[in-house]
Amino acid sequence: MAKRRVMRPLRRSASLALPVLLLACAPRPVHERALEEVRKGYDYLQRGELERAEVAFQHALEFNDELPEALNGAGVVEQRRGRPGPARRWFEAAVKADRDFAEGHNNLGVVLLEEGDREAARERFRQALQVDPDFADARLNLARALVEEGRAEPSRRAESFAEARRAYLHLLEGHPELYEAHHDLAFLSWHAGDPAGAAESYRRAVELRPGSAEALHGLCISLVRLSRCAEAARACRRCLELAAGSPRCEQSLRAALACGG
Repeated sequence: MAKRRVMRPLRRSASLALPVLLLACAPRPVHERALEEVRKGYDYLQRGELERAEVAFQHALEFNDELPEALNGAGVVEQRRGRPGPARRWFEAAVKADRDFAEGHNNLGVVLLEEGDREAARERFRQALQVDPDFADARLNLARALVEEGRAEPSRRAESFAEARRAYLHLLEGHPELYEAHHDLAFLSWHAGDPAGAAESYRRAVELRPGSAEALHGLCISLVRLSRCAEAARACRRCLELAAGSPRCEQSLRAALACGG
């Protein structure tokens, strides 16, 4: 039985995953007190109480020093403290304890990505997806790692962007209302020379998050490229309402008004 996880808001940067442990899904018996401490530890993490979370996870590990959810939790504490080295060691211990622990693979990938090892990070995200193909955090992290690779390495841009696009489309199969996937697909369409595709994806992103100045700006410039000038001007004006004085939105509004003229 797959472990159940709670969906967390997905961020623009690579995101850590916080699992919820269920006794019925554990591969071996787990002491009830260890389970209680793990649950408390993740509750503390949600409230930003890092010291109490650390103590709870350490207490759980006193009952079972190979409990992957507790090892993972200790890693999240260190990551949030800005200590990627210790965090990586905790995540490595978590996946060593359970090679099918998807959250551990994802979180190890996040640390590796921050350390600049994009290839190893992508492999960890892929391992997480082998365990759970519908793991949204891992799919999004993989897609964004591929985008960053394409931006950093022009010789691999076409290949990386194409693979990233497929990852975002896979993500939308399970999570069609995910703003980040629509926004990033729009970015890829724009760079592929497809302003119509970009406008469609940016419009959907705006529908999902009306307060996103970034998506509104993308919609504006895509519509300018399509000579849909009045629509573009409306999008840029809305962008300026949300981000007053934004140089990008002001410049694009001028382009939209000139286009209309």
